[in-house]
Parts: sequence; C-alpha cells; structure tokens
Amino acid sequence: MEKFINSLPIELETIISSLIVILVAILIYQIFRWPIKRVLGINKSKKGNTVLSMMSSFIRLAYIVIVVLILLQINGIDVSSLIAAAGIASVVVGLAVQDTLKDIIRGISIVSDDYYKVGETVTIGDTTGKILSVGIRSTKLQDQGTGNVVTIANRNIERAEVVGSKFGIDIPLPYELKLEKAEEIMREIAEEAQKDEDIDELKYVGVSELGDSAILYKLFGTALPKRRIHAKRVTLHTALEVLEKHKISVPYPQIDVHNK
Repeated sequence: MEKFINSLPIELETIISSLIVILVAILIYQIFRWPIKRVLGINKSKKGNTVLSMMSSFIRLAYIVIVVLILLQINGIDVSSLIAAAGIASVVVGLAVQDTLKDIIRGISIVSDDYYKVGETVTIGDTTGKILSVGIRSTKLQDQGTGNVVTIANRNIERAEVVGSKFGIDIPLPYELKLEKAEEIMREIAEEAQKDEDIDELKYVGVSELGDSAILYKLFGTALPKRRIHAKRVTLHTALEVLEKHKISVPYPQIDVHNK
C-alpha cells in the first residue's frame, strides 16, 4: 500500500492519504463510541449518564481537533508552526470564543453541582421537559407541551428547577355556594379525576385563597414528572364536567357600576 501511494502523483497521493485518515478516524470513532452508547443504554444512574454524555461530547471535540491537525500535516501545512503561532492568536481567539468557554465552564458546574441529570424533568426558563443530553456546550431537552427538542446553551441556564411528582391546582367556585356543598364538589372532582391512570393520587386539601370574584379551593396530587401536565389537564377537564353536572358556573372577574 505504501509503495503504491508513493508511486502516485503528489496531489493524488495527498488526496488518497487524506481519505484514508478520514476513513480510519471514522472507524476508530465508531468503535470507541459503541461502548459509551451501550453503557448509556443500560446504566440506571442518572448522574452517571449525565457525566458519560458530557465526556462523550468532550472526547468527540478533542478527536475532531486531532484529526484536523493530522490532515493539515498531510496536506503540507506545518502544524508545529500553527501551534507556535497559537500563542499570538490566543488573545484574538479568546475574544471570539468567550461564549464557548462560558458554555464549557457552566457545563462542568452543571454536572459537579448536580443541577440536573439526564432523564430528569426540569423547567429552564419557559420550557419544561425531559433532559435528553448534557454536553460541554449545550443541554437538550424535549418540551412536554410540544414534543419539540429544545437546545439551550449552557451559559444561558441561570436557573433550573427539577420538576417533582407533586402538583397543585386551584379551582374557583362562587361565593354564593355554601362551603359544605363546595367541599363536597371538590371531593367529587378529586375522586373522578383520580380514575385516570396517570394520576397516582389526588385529594382536596382546603381553601387556598379568598379571591376578588371567587373562593379558590386547592386540589393536591402526585403523578410522574413527565405526566404532570397531562394530569393537570385531566383534573381541570374533570372539574369543568363536575361543575357543569351540578349547574355551577365558573366565576370570572366582574365590575359593578353604580349610577347616582
């Protein structure tokens, strides 16, 4: 193979050598990538999966850099000169990659400080969803509301709230409704909504607020984090059905105008 390549014209030799390096690099990457994917598939530790996900992202980036340097050397570019010149260019590059460095630093702190883990359901900004991967530059999660995969740069994650299994819902009922009747209706709503398989438990816990136009009665329940939004929708739908059955209108803000 070596004699054959040396017998080729320089340009063709360079092209073939570059292609061989790329093919070998892809093969090696796939060989080392398989066990990582295998571990991610069978590992039950959320933190372990998060660390592996970040390590995989870092190794991939480092591997690409090494392959690119080899290809540059094959194509006649003095890599050692580039590395020496890197000291001069570091200031310029540093300014250009400030955001990338912030992403990497924040990514490391996400793992070390247990912000969240792969597989957990979290709320980041206006998005609530399941964490799919945590990389050195970004975090990917699947939005519960739309099913879309959302990518958020790690530097933009100022606050992440891990979603638990508990949820609360306030149901507004009119002041005219007697307390005893209102609480009877709330228990009926809880009983009917709890028939849904995604709701583990739902119960009426009492009055939560005396609002301007209605009394707010609190329901408190538990469901899998990824099913909490569905559980809330089921509960609200059930509440409307029960109120309609009892011919009770949902209160809404009203303004009284008095004429002299």
